[in-house]
Amino acid sequence: MTASFPLPITTVITGLLALTLVGISVRVTMLRAAKGISLFDGGDKELGRAMRVQGNFTEYVPMALLLLALLEWMGTKPWLVYGLGVALVVARASHAWGLYSNVFKARAFGGTVTWLVLAIEGLIALSVVA
Repeated sequence: MTASFPLPITTVITGLLALTLVGISVRVTMLRAAKGISLFDGGDKELGRAMRVQGNFTEYVPMALLLLALLEWMGTKPWLVYGLGVALVVARASHAWGLYSNVFKARAFGGTVTWLVLAIEGLIALSVVA
């Protein structure tokens, strides 16, 4: 990677989250195969939970990454971009673990931090153009 590589921070965070999504998706596929369920969750709570982890991830992460990329592109201080990105990675890992293991505090922490990251990113983006 060269020094002029565009959006290096967002690229690292996106790579980490892409690998996380692959892991989450493999879990869903393995549960489907083990339980013989090809569509929906077949009423299986474990598969339903894994599907919600995957669904929740795909609902929140794209917007957070888009905003992160825009902030980096607009010249936001690198420490802030890294901080938001790392917070997002930790939040998504905590949320997934909390849902898989039925630990509400981990799930709530992950969800809350994800919302905070999105809110902070949105406010910064709006403040730059206002």
